[in-house]
Amino acid sequence: MDGHGRLRREREGAERGRAERLPTLTDRLREWSPAIAAVLAVLLALSIFSRPSQVASLTVGQRPVPVLFASWLDQTCPARPPAGRIQTAPPAHYGDDCEASGIDSHQQTECRKNLIELCRSHIQAVTEKMYTLDKKLTARYPPVKFRSYKDRKRILVTGGAGFVGSHLVDRLMLDGHEVTVVDNFFTGRKRNIETWLGHHNFEMVTHDIVNQYYAEVDEIYHLASPASPPHYMANPVKTIKTNAIGTINMLGLAKRVGARILIASTSEIYGDPEVHPQPETYWGNVNPIGPRACYDEGKRVAETLGFAYMHRNNVSVRIARIFNTYGPRMHNNDGRVVSNFILQALENKKLTIYGSGKQTRSFQYVSDLVEGLVALMESEHAVPVNIGNPDEHTIEEFASIIQKTVGRTSGVEYQEAKEDDPQRRRPDISRAKKLLNWEPKVPLAEGIKKTVEFFRQELQRTHHDHRNTYDPLIDWAHIIA
Repeated sequence: MDGHGRLRREREGAERGRAERLPTLTDRLREWSPAIAAVLAVLLALSIFSRPSQVASLTVGQRPVPVLFASWLDQTCPARPPAGRIQTAPPAHYGDDCEASGIDSHQQTECRKNLIELCRSHIQAVTEKMYTLDKKLTARYPPVKFRSYKDRKRILVTGGAGFVGSHLVDRLMLDGHEVTVVDNFFTGRKRNIETWLGHHNFEMVTHDIVNQYYAEVDEIYHLASPASPPHYMANPVKTIKTNAIGTINMLGLAKRVGARILIASTSEIYGDPEVHPQPETYWGNVNPIGPRACYDEGKRVAETLGFAYMHRNNVSVRIARIFNTYGPRMHNNDGRVVSNFILQALENKKLTIYGSGKQTRSFQYVSDLVEGLVALMESEHAVPVNIGNPDEHTIEEFASIIQKTVGRTSGVEYQEAKEDDPQRRRPDISRAKKLLNWEPKVPLAEGIKKTVEFFRQELQRTHHDHRNTYDPLIDWAHIIA
């Protein structure tokens, strides 16, 4: 009974997941085309072969269906068949009424056949217009690599509408895989992935992974979690639940379907480090009851859960410890130093530095991070791996870089340091170089320039129709080359 109950719950979960998907207009047209044709055929038969008394009860609103259809027929089908199709029927009657007086049974039959043929041709014309519309909609997508069923993967990305997740989706879509995004849009935004809405290989599901989710997938990139201090501290309990219960649900899904899962961890598990730079073997220095603990400890729990499922249930798990990342599609108010400095510089405001400004950070461009995540997923190494840029800068130096790039000299202002804010942060990426043959490639100046341009266009938006869509081919043209 337990087995049957589990299968029933999985089927019900799958049905809920399908119900939450957001079909596009194109998908609807494809689904409805046969139904539309069938309904039109039934109505046509009713209009031609039924007596009013036989269909009086079949109405829409206050009008009988044959009358409604006749109105459509007058607009869609010609009043008369082409010349030569019916030679014996009276010209004044066969187009308007196949049962008019003066028409014998043979003429009635021919009249009905011709009327059916005419309407069938018009239905075919409507169908062709629908497929033409489908082609026009499809033409707006970036070109993607073709993959056959042998090497095309079904990939689930939790948090795929967020900053990092959306760039990962771009990379996977251009590479020809089928991608499903699951996001509750707490910090993610639909317009981050609007480039792919309606694409045959793409699906978006509005769902909170704290609740179970069922799907048939080959790989899972588990990125779902608020990642900036203002967002994860806004609801600490929710942050912990997402990183604990949400991770359990995704690991359970990976176990159930035999998928490989990559858990996006963070450099925050090192806390305020006493070892510099930070290797994966360092256990960290974390305050378990501080304001950042909900995120720091949540990610540490996620790693523990991953290795528990790997050792106990043979789930294929990969752990990526992500260091500071920047790039287009960062949230305007995420409270991180990159977005704060760029927005303040563009608005000609003083750049706010918390603390002395001597604390250090290492910034990697988002495309470097995504390449690292993909390389780790495809590797056979089940150990935590730092994904970051070892190029270290003080906050004061970084403020100067931003002002120089933007072309403003509004100055800086210092405020009290944030509680538990790390003083030094720099990854040791020796393991990534050795195991993944990966290291960051995008120079800071180049990445900052792209990011500044994105935020500049974002500030220039004045209405909803003014889109600020970042073209995936800017960073990923080599994928389809």
